[in-house]
Amino acid sequence: MNKITKGVTVRFFSIETQNSYFDNFVSSFVTNRDSSLSSRIFNLKDKKHLIKVSEKFEISDVHAYFVSVVRERNTWQTKATSDGKITGISLNQGIIGDPYYYFVVPQKQVLLGFTTGPIVSLKSVGKTMLDQFNSDRQNDIKLNLIPKEKEFDKLKELPEYSRLHFTITSSAFAEKTEDAPQLIKDLSAAPYIDQDMQLSLELQLDKENVIEIVNFLSEHEGCTVLKVKGLDENGGKVSLDFGDAFLSHKTKIETRHKYIDESLSLGVLKEAFSEFVTSIDY
Repeated sequence: MNKITKGVTVRFFSIETQNSYFDNFVSSFVTNRDSSLSSRIFNLKDKKHLIKVSEKFEISDVHAYFVSVVRERNTWQTKATSDGKITGISLNQGIIGDPYYYFVVPQKQVLLGFTTGPIVSLKSVGKTMLDQFNSDRQNDIKLNLIPKEKEFDKLKELPEYSRLHFTITSSAFAEKTEDAPQLIKDLSAAPYIDQDMQLSLELQLDKENVIEIVNFLSEHEGCTVLKVKGLDENGGKVSLDFGDAFLSHKTKIETRHKYIDESLSLGVLKEAFSEFVTSIDY
């Protein structure tokens, strides 16, 4: 079988939570790794998740903890064979879904992660994974992409917006999320938008909607152009570009499978972790 070249983008998230969470995370990780509880399946809403803790790594006295997640994709209902048989899928206590791979870095309060599944769910699955190590349910956990520059601060400071311009592929709407802005939900439900269409929209919206949409689309790999035009406090024109506003690590790997297995993903995350520790001031 020929090898397939896949592009991978590792995202960097800050973890906002109480400091005590990280001590509990490390303790729980080590306990589960050294016992028969290193992996388990649980239900969240209408999807099953498998979480597996495995290895710990260290670079320059900074530790990272490797966690794999498979989130069920329940759109597959049947299988069909060449003899014309159509049957349900028997999983034998397993699940079929998309793999997500993460490094948790407690000392820096940072999460590194990537997926070959829907990129829009990388953040939500990462939060779901972290929640499983949360012994205090009143302690909320928030994830935010780490910006390269202070463009978002400028966005919030602008008193007036004139235009929001973004370009996105319609396939990006295939994975619907509850926290998507209403405009995105409306576009994903529009009957006149076909798969793999390239949408380029320029809209005039109020400040609250612009910030909500930029926060959502700036995390989305399917969005290739994301710009905001407005006026500063002196009435001067301002143009902000969020197309490449966040820290990331991009690489390519070769695999004989349609998915990226744990050994390959580990190499990708180690590379990104090394870059983060040695090159990024955070």
